[in-house]
Amino acid sequence: MFMRCLHADFYKMKRSSVLVAHIVIPIIVSVMFLLYYAVSGGGFDEADKIMAFYETLGVSFPILIGIFTASTMEQEQNAGAFQNLLTLKSKTAALFSKVVVLVLFSIVALILSAVLFGYGFENVLGQGSAGMGVYIAAALLIWLAGIPLYIWHTILAYLFGKGVTIGAGFFSGLISALLLTDLGMYIWKIVPFSWTARMPEAYLGIALGNSVEGTVAGSKLPANFIFGFAGLGLSICMIYLVFLALSLVCYFGFARNYERSRIVE
Repeated sequence: MFMRCLHADFYKMKRSSVLVAHIVIPIIVSVMFLLYYAVSGGGFDEADKIMAFYETLGVSFPILIGIFTASTMEQEQNAGAFQNLLTLKSKTAALFSKVVVLVLFSIVALILSAVLFGYGFENVLGQGSAGMGVYIAAALLIWLAGIPLYIWHTILAYLFGKGVTIGAGFFSGLISALLLTDLGMYIWKIVPFSWTARMPEAYLGIALGNSVEGTVAGSKLPANFIFGFAGLGLSICMIYLVFLALSLVCYFGFARNYERSRIVE
């Protein structure tokens, strides 16, 4: 049942603006940053430039999550006022497939951003020597941090409508930006809204500051990929896993009992 729902949702997204946005936005953002770094003078070292790129991605990601989840909800609303969804044998599978589709789209978009920026920064601009593994690792951390947000934004979208979930996305992005300051230095680990920006920042702070030559397990990933990730500490990993598990429990409880959207626009 789940695979059929997943296939159907992929088919629905095939010509949607959501799919186009996941391709166009990474290209535009990466090119804009590369152009800015190409024409701007000094003032920032190479590590700061990389950090600024990922901080921008991290702050923007919750906002985009709110917009995309609202779009998928609106698609169901327009297709018979949720009747297609409510008449299925398994609403849980149908609703969860929508989260999975957006999560899969997002990892492709983030890796695309990382590859374009990393290649352009090092091979076109001739700056930096972190290696592609570091750029991809930072993008994967943003993606992992965003998974619980996809879950909660989907719940908000189907319960209260697109206005609420988009507003929650902007609120999440604002909190994420705020906690990049000294205000979030000691509390960011327990504030899930901050993870999309803070987790890659913490990783890059270690990976770019403690470059280690060599490879890991015969792969082309730099050794500082492993050392940097471990440097994030077990505490944030445990907090993340607990929050993700709690989010999934709440989501499946919501999906199992979902009857109809109580949309407030």
